[in-house]
Amino acid sequence: MSHDPQVRFFLSREAKRKIYSAMITAVISVLTIGQAHAGFLAIVLALPLSIWLAWSAYVIVRQPYARLAQVICIFVWLVALVLVIGAHYLRHELVRSDANQVVREIDRYIGNYGRCPAQLAALGFKPQDLIDRLGENFGYGCEGRKPKFSYVATFTIFDTFDYDFDRDNWKYVSWAEKKKFIDTRPGWGVNPQTNPSAPVPTPGSQPGPRRTP
Repeated sequence: MSHDPQVRFFLSREAKRKIYSAMITAVISVLTIGQAHAGFLAIVLALPLSIWLAWSAYVIVRQPYARLAQVICIFVWLVALVLVIGAHYLRHELVRSDANQVVREIDRYIGNYGRCPAQLAALGFKPQDLIDRLGENFGYGCEGRKPKFSYVATFTIFDTFDYDFDRDNWKYVSWAEKKKFIDTRPGWGVNPQTNPSAPVPTPGSQPGPRRTP
């Protein structure tokens, strides 16, 4: 039996269109979700992609004539997911390395002077350099002689990584967790009284008898 060197894998026009569509969609997804602070957009893609993968499994098992094109489409999406995860992982590690350098300088300053620096500029960091390395929304403060340092997670715009100087570790703080610290109610609304306009008794005074209506 002779082997024909002209034999090639044949893909129909419909199969090629399906592959091109998968490649275009995957490239757009990588260019959007792979951007800094855009990783949370993967939630929007998760459900339709899961349904598509389930449908692809059905096609591969029950439709042999469309199997090759569907496998190629799945491979394209696997490559796209690897690129997105790799981009976010690399970005996270780079920013974490820069943030750890800031933490080390803060600890060194505290060890030398017994207090935290009022500003990061006292450690020799230029503001623009910190913005380029950590992003615009990093935060630093010195309250009660204790430093507070945080930066926005590289894969979302809502959550932050806060450094715990007492335990020497990073803590992931979600937006939902931070929201509970925001309270716009008036002060009397936190501990409501029966009559907010009633005078507050002075310490040591005896409350008067209550009158029954």
